[in-house]
Amino acid sequence: MTVGVRVRHPALGTGTVVAEDSRRRARVDFGYAAAVWLPVEELEFLEDVRHSPPEPPEVPDPSPTGTGLSDLPKGVVDARRAILALKLGQVLEENVCDLSVGTRGIQTSLERAISAAVGRQPRSVLIEGSWGSGKTHLLTLLTALAARAELATATVILDGEGVTLTEPMGLMEAILGSLRYPGEVAPCGIGGRLVRLRQQGSYSGTDWRIAETVLQMPRQALDEPEVVELLEEYFTLKLAATQAVHKLGRLGWRGISLPPMKARSVADRPERFCELLRGWAEVCASTGAKGLAVVFDEVDVEYATPWNRVWRRRRSQLLETLDGLLGHECPLLLAFGSAPPSGDVEEENDAVKDLMRRIDEMDPPITAPQPTLDQTVELGSRLQTLYAGAYPDRMSRVNQNKVRQVIENFAERHQEGLDPTPRSFVRGTLERLDVVPHLDGFAKVRNEAE
Repeated sequence: MTVGVRVRHPALGTGTVVAEDSRRRARVDFGYAAAVWLPVEELEFLEDVRHSPPEPPEVPDPSPTGTGLSDLPKGVVDARRAILALKLGQVLEENVCDLSVGTRGIQTSLERAISAAVGRQPRSVLIEGSWGSGKTHLLTLLTALAARAELATATVILDGEGVTLTEPMGLMEAILGSLRYPGEVAPCGIGGRLVRLRQQGSYSGTDWRIAETVLQMPRQALDEPEVVELLEEYFTLKLAATQAVHKLGRLGWRGISLPPMKARSVADRPERFCELLRGWAEVCASTGAKGLAVVFDEVDVEYATPWNRVWRRRRSQLLETLDGLLGHECPLLLAFGSAPPSGDVEEENDAVKDLMRRIDEMDPPITAPQPTLDQTVELGSRLQTLYAGAYPDRMSRVNQNKVRQVIENFAERHQEGLDPTPRSFVRGTLERLDVVPHLDGFAKVRNEAE
């Protein structure tokens, strides 16, 4: 046998031989997390890939009927989406509560902040943690709890360039672009909400710039999709007021006055940002939600950007203006997520310290906790359950007690390793779940025969 030969296995599909030994075994890569040692007798040899192009790998049809993924039960599809997200280092909002272990106290604190925002007492929370420690997991938990409490949510990832605290108007565009109302799985735009606000004919909030502009629009105008789309671009700061008025005129709606949304000068931008943020929180509370929760993640990236003193001052001005906003009554929750700085840095370049200094209304920081061994084992058990829901046929063929033992052994080694973060444990566990159904000794039939 020669390394590089394409082979086919009746259960595992098509793969490539990557090693061989003297006991007539071949190590075959089937595209799983690790290559598998198999007896040569179980393999059907295909062409040598050194002399001809390889065949495309065979992908077994996951559906029981062989008609495709769309025919799978919704629960299976949802579980597979959750597994894929976890492999990419994320957790879906709909799964975050089930996969949260050892966070009961933190969840209580987050629910308290959410309840205050719903009661028109704005709150601000800060979640800190190093890479892979669960910081973003906790922020996702917050958005899930906020949505459950009927707050609209928006999440922006600060990158220090396109989306940054030094550019409040661009930051507002990012917030509005990610705005989701309760029950929405993806941002669906604000056009329909504006129509709903106009149909109500009244508004109980305090901001004139958004609501009054919509209420002075003729009802018939908002029956036209082109007008609604135009207004959405105007309110999300993609279209200047003068441009919007001109386009409305071309659509036959003349004599409509639109105030500018963006600030005219750099000095006015922080105040305008906060005015708009408060206004949108009020609009959300009047159009199907109970307020607005905004998450700013990767704040440490913002602080790692080498801004000069002018730009750092702009960031400070925005944070200090946000602090003033939090002193007013409105249904608003702000959340910040940041990793600690690497090494000693000045306080103004330390995101956590600077945020606490600039925003007096900030709650005490929440640190992503390091799970205990028992909590890690519990997380592994929940991952096994989720995986079984994603691949029920595959997992029904293996001994679940043996799989659980593999996960528990990995949890013990992981706790003693150099990178004992929740993210590395989740990825390592899923890699093992991908492989164990194909390893010797795990098949139910063989186990029962023994």
